Amino acid sequence: MQQAYDKYSGTYDELDGGAAAEALGFPQLRQELLREARGHVLEVAVGTGLNLPYYSWGPQRQEPPGQGQQKGPGQEAPAPSGVTALETVDLSPGMLAQARRRVAAAEALSSRPISFTQADVAALPFPDSSFDSVVDTFSLCVFPDPQAALNEMARVVSPRSSGGRVLLLEHARSDNPLLAAYQDATAGPVAALGKGCVWNQDVEGMAARAGLEVLRSERAAGGTVELLVAARR
Repeated sequence: MQQAYDKYSGTYDELDGGAAAEALGFPQLRQELLREARGHVLEVAVGTGLNLPYYSWGPQRQEPPGQGQQKGPGQEAPAPSGVTALETVDLSPGMLAQARRRVAAAEALSSRPISFTQADVAALPFPDSSFDSVVDTFSLCVFPDPQAALNEMARVVSPRSSGGRVLLLEHARSDNPLLAAYQDATAGPVAALGKGCVWNQDVEGMAARAGLEVLRSERAAGGTVELLVAARR
């Protein structure tokens, strides 16, 4: 998988950021999702960095995620205002190189605290509850073990009581029965043509199995794309 995405890195934006993606409203969906990102943020499978221009930045913060914000039972800590630091991971060095170039070329990003780490999302090199927000967009469908990936995202995000959120924008099995049946029938060819993307996954079901509670769900593209805001139970 790493070698395949190293190969794709130079042309990846033509698929996920090209005319078809724009026609489906993907840039607007990315922007809507990333408005929810707060505090110390981890983006997994950052790819070429298509999401990076959409983050809203706030003042830098000294304390770790959740520290100094704890509330009583049933209460939720106030979220930090904007992103204070962004850590990104990807399995592919080629993708990370493209993301670094995107940051270096953008004046609005080049001075921000953004770091890049080569890592497998199914074995993230971070302690439990390390981040206020964890972000993934259009990657669950290509992970060899998407459940393990979501389990790791849930592990490293701070709990709901500290305002932690997992933010997902994913290809998902449609809530329209006819479209869902079509997805099921075409899943094999779509994966073969679409860089291995399994476009009929039950994202909400996987989130629940990872110990996440869905706080918000929106559908687009006939229900085949799902925006989820979730918190660790």
